[in-house]
Amino acid sequence: MRFLALLLLLAGCSSQAAVERRLALMGTSLEIRVEAADRKQALAASERAVAALEAAEDRLSTWRDDSELARLNTSPDGPLSPALAGDLRKAWRCWEETDGAFDPAVGRLVQLWGLRSGGRRPDSEELRKAVESIRQRTDLVLEEGGFGKGAGLADALEALGDVRALLDLGGQVAVTGGGRWSIPIADPRLRDRPVVALTIDGGSVSTSGNSERGIVVDGERLGHILDPRSGRPAPDFGSLTVWTADPLRADCLSTGLYVMGPEPALGWAAVHPGVEVLVLRPRGERVEALASAGLEGKLEVLADDVDLAFWKKKTESGGRTEGSRNPPPSPNPRGASTPRKS
Repeated sequence: MRFLALLLLLAGCSSQAAVERRLALMGTSLEIRVEAADRKQALAASERAVAALEAAEDRLSTWRDDSELARLNTSPDGPLSPALAGDLRKAWRCWEETDGAFDPAVGRLVQLWGLRSGGRRPDSEELRKAVESIRQRTDLVLEEGGFGKGAGLADALEALGDVRALLDLGGQVAVTGGGRWSIPIADPRLRDRPVVALTIDGGSVSTSGNSERGIVVDGERLGHILDPRSGRPAPDFGSLTVWTADPLRADCLSTGLYVMGPEPALGWAAVHPGVEVLVLRPRGERVEALASAGLEGKLEVLADDVDLAFWKKKTESGGRTEGSRNPPPSPNPRGASTPRKS
């Protein structure tokens, strides 16, 4: 249903031959549409994209012991392939850019909170040691959850060649080949209810939020997005979407900026050209949508309970100035599930 909705919302459709595929990859679902001069070319391009994603899974998965990244965690002095070295270089750059709000070395925290084993609550000493290890950059355990899908999508876009394509990997979307694509973003409380559509002409859209995944410990629901600086789950405020050119960077930043929180994330985007941010935050029965200035003219409100504002700059008193609010909703909001980061 999500992929059908993406196609229904697609703007500037092409008359070229198209191939659509759905399959399981990287622990989630891949939905891909490729348009080319003929079906044979489109099918071949889709095969190259799938092969690139399979190679990324072989390289990065920490759900298995035989991937290159898993071996690196057990033998950190081993050699790196050029592909893994490139992935980690980009991920570390996002760590630097976000002052540690995104960190690929959260593997020990993932283990402590039992995110893959049903959940547990670590004691204060366990957390202290894990956070200290992350701060000191010692005895690190790398975790691909915050950048693996983006790395795979980046490889897939490169492998596609000269075609027009949309790939949706577990909710992270990447497009190439020109034209306009309209990506639905859901109410953070209801994945199947689109409330905003974002029109893009390239790059990748990644959304982070805690509405679908998480753990329940001692009767308390906790989010799966961890703050590497405190060692604890990041506060659940809604969802945060990033649009930028590089899928790996979009993947990293949607996690790191979510950890920062809405206002700091929008302030960060304001001084980092090429990165746009949309925050959706429930406010009672309504949804507040805060968008970076570069998204003005690229967002369509799909529901009448959404209040849209554009983040401009902080005033001297510390507040924000906003652009026009709440454009009229589409007369017939179109159903879609949201591309989300899992």
